[in-house]
Amino acid sequence: MTQTSSLEDARRLPPAGFERKAFYGLAALVLVMKALAILHYRVDSDETQHAHIVWGWATGQLPYRDLFDNHMELFQMLCAPLFRLLGETPYIIPELRVAILPIFGLCLWAVYSLAETLFSRRIAPWAALAAAAMPLFFYTSTEFRPDDLWAAFWLLALAVAARGRFTVGRAAAFGLMVGLAAAVSLKTVVLVAALLTATIIAMAYALARGWRTGIMGSGVRLLVILAVGVIPPAALVFYFWRQGALPIMRYCVIDHNMVPGLKRWGHFSLHFWDFPLGVACMAAYAGLIFHQTRDTGLAIRRTFVLLTPFLYLALLLSYWPDLTREDNLPDTPLLPLALAPVFILLDSLVRSAERRRRFLSYGLPALCFAELLWTWNANPLRNDRVKGTTEGLRDVLRLTHPGEMVMDAKGDYIFRPRPYYWVIETVTRARIRMGLIRDRLQDKLVQYSPRVCYLYAAHLLPDASLFVVSNYMPFDPLALDVGVLGKVLPNPAPDGTFSFEVAIPGRYAVVSESGDTQGTLDGTPYSGPVELNAGHHTFHRTGGSGRAAIFLDRAAAAGFHPLFNQSLKMIAAEHARNK
Repeated sequence: MTQTSSLEDARRLPPAGFERKAFYGLAALVLVMKALAILHYRVDSDETQHAHIVWGWATGQLPYRDLFDNHMELFQMLCAPLFRLLGETPYIIPELRVAILPIFGLCLWAVYSLAETLFSRRIAPWAALAAAAMPLFFYTSTEFRPDDLWAAFWLLALAVAARGRFTVGRAAAFGLMVGLAAAVSLKTVVLVAALLTATIIAMAYALARGWRTGIMGSGVRLLVILAVGVIPPAALVFYFWRQGALPIMRYCVIDHNMVPGLKRWGHFSLHFWDFPLGVACMAAYAGLIFHQTRDTGLAIRRTFVLLTPFLYLALLLSYWPDLTREDNLPDTPLLPLALAPVFILLDSLVRSAERRRRFLSYGLPALCFAELLWTWNANPLRNDRVKGTTEGLRDVLRLTHPGEMVMDAKGDYIFRPRPYYWVIETVTRARIRMGLIRDRLQDKLVQYSPRVCYLYAAHLLPDASLFVVSNYMPFDPLALDVGVLGKVLPNPAPDGTFSFEVAIPGRYAVVSESGDTQGTLDGTPYSGPVELNAGHHTFHRTGGSGRAAIFLDRAAAAGFHPLFNQSLKMIAAEHARNK
């Protein structure tokens, strides 16, 4: 075995001088970029979906039963008191992002603790900084989503397990962290599978070295982990059982997500070999770790911590049907630390102490700075991409009252109930195509007549998209995905009479592109907004010019005007797509 490298021996924080100044400067830069990301990074539809579920908890509704969600609920439950405190505000997403910023810090602390325990305090700050600057982790952890807390619990579980001798007490603490992670996301099962694989590899090398310490008590510790780990998810299950919602919880969290043939499921491909090949590569990597580490107990801890993120990624690539960015939140911050054996190997080849010092003092800061440049260039943080969401929420809050329904894809408008139970995303659309869910969106729009509807056709169901853009109109140039009840009227007859159909009953104003609109509506002089029932109507215009439309009365009273050109473009696009 090789001698312990200088990377392992060093037991100090970044020394005074250039390295310490560089560390503080780069850490400050991370914080500045994080602040910009909170305020400017585009809002993912998952963020508003999760915020909508938190709103449900805060207003006394029961997820699964009263509003659809296909996630575990611990994170959303914990956020409900904060949501009540913040209230209905169009700036809710940036505020929620600020509120979960401590979770980002908790993840970095766990990485620091792992680096300090497994290697040294000398590289621990740089490992945490490198984790913070990873583009995927940096941006995805900015978003308001349960996966942030899921990653924190998992990283804390690894930090607890690696901190020292794996006693029964440590096993209980580890089991609790894993159980809490499972209460946030059932994807914890994949993480546990990766950890078990890494542990088996580590134990194989340890036994080959003649290590037997602690084997006799391993069964007891495993039972403790299972007994404690089951408590958090079991408590959630018990709560919903008491509410009479256990069957719908089981469907939403498990059955709904299991769709035969979804994306990569049911289609044989070479990606199925990613995990077996990953195991072989990681077994070789574990050999390098054991070769570098004389202390067998430390070698075991290094192996299961450093191999787990790679094995987890291999499992996802091989068998997970729908790969998303948030799936990688628990493993991405560990990748810089997981490369430590490679640096140790390179360090052992460098015989000059001066070159080693220069690498630590100048090379590590340079690598972190390059990583931050990569992260900065990955997304245009100079531009405020939160504004569209903020404007859309402001419009909805202005044009609707609490309790009034709005139609959106996944709870995008957060503070209002939806007339349609299902969230409209990949799994739901697949189930509708297979006939497992009946598409009744159009019926629900007619039945409940929501005044506001999400217009982004790519997120709506194909059969209803044309209906939506034909009966709702964009009105705010800063939030083109928000539509209100309204439609462009067909070209008039030579005498100036417009004949049109109303599909969704409501209170409408008749507006023209320019001028004050005057005339008779269904034979009665038009003097302002009126209730229009579903069916055929006529309007004879005597004042105003250009195209005409019926338009939600509240929107007209608020000073909004229909965006005629944008509305017609949407209708034409849907006609073309449905051909």
